[in-house]
Amino acid sequence: MKLRLLISLLLIIPSLALANDLDSMVRKAVFYEKVSDDITRFFYDDHYYLVDKHCQFKTIERVGQYNFQQQQFIGEFTDFDSRGRAILKGNFRDGRKEGDFKAYHPNGQLKWEVSYVQDAPHGLWKFYYPDGMPLLEVIYDNGERRILNFWDQHGRQRVTNGNGRYEFGVAADGYNEFGYVRYNRKGKIVDGRAHGNWGIDYVFADGKKQNAGYEFYQHGKFVQGYEIYSDEEFADAPRYDILPLEVFIRAEAMIAKGCTIDENTGFTGYLSEYLENWFEGEVSEIPDPLTIEFTVTVKKNGEPGSIEPKTTFGTKRYADLLLEGLSLLAFWFPSYANGEYIEDKLTVTAEVFPDVIAHKLRFFDVTIQREKGM
Repeated sequence: MKLRLLISLLLIIPSLALANDLDSMVRKAVFYEKVSDDITRFFYDDHYYLVDKHCQFKTIERVGQYNFQQQQFIGEFTDFDSRGRAILKGNFRDGRKEGDFKAYHPNGQLKWEVSYVQDAPHGLWKFYYPDGMPLLEVIYDNGERRILNFWDQHGRQRVTNGNGRYEFGVAADGYNEFGYVRYNRKGKIVDGRAHGNWGIDYVFADGKKQNAGYEFYQHGKFVQGYEIYSDEEFADAPRYDILPLEVFIRAEAMIAKGCTIDENTGFTGYLSEYLENWFEGEVSEIPDPLTIEFTVTVKKNGEPGSIEPKTTFGTKRYADLLLEGLSLLAFWFPSYANGEYIEDKLTVTAEVFPDVIAHKLRFFDVTIQREKGM
């Protein structure tokens, strides 16, 4: 991505002056600043993507040492939330996670304590509820992960010494077309490994749950799965983790996002993936690289209206396919202005690059500009 390339260049040249101009986020956004000769402060959103220090989506600040020439963290660091509370402490050696890492709930209670050896998970990992009561214990040994003990929210131990019933909710990471904010995993643990049928429930912002499918395991080995919403069977790999999802490792990748709702929620990334999947199996002739551009009218409830292509494929079949795929998208983030959601016209651009080896089309650098709101 162009923005990611820009960040890489900025990190290599730390002396480059960055102006705080919110009207030109890509050119002049401030993603980090020097605290002293040895210490740098980085600015992230809640998914550990770099964002401008003045962006409303900035929620995390990391303070620590960073080697700009080698592009890696070194030594101890501390992450703080928007209220200045420490939420994570850890250590790097030669750019690799090493030793103990500890995360904290907003009330200051220990959230989890884990350890790494040369960037690999190691030893006993412990998770805790906000009141300090134990939640989960996982052991990493020789690259294998096993669940040892698990307690539910009422303090009842459901998994003991690697055997029992497990149920836990994992926060959704980024945008999904179904609208769930987390998913629940529930199933049987035998000798520390998932075994048998594991159910998947989607949990929405209003607290409602819906059955979303299952994944089947044989003594820890994934066999197959099924998603109800897409009516899709899959057997290549599991799609849903069974442990609390921690995205702090993304901080090391130094991936930046613009200060827009579409970037922050991951909607632009979803749109890239959606279009690539839409053209899957439809590419009979490889087009030249091109930039597509279209406008879409979006109502204040997020429902799309008319879609007008401005620049599209030269081949009519591909142009029609693009328009058909876009028309099936049921939701776009509505614009916001003067304290309320409004109807607006969005201009969407994307770079299309042919993947000759895979015989696919790749969509990247998706951007969304709004005519009236933000």
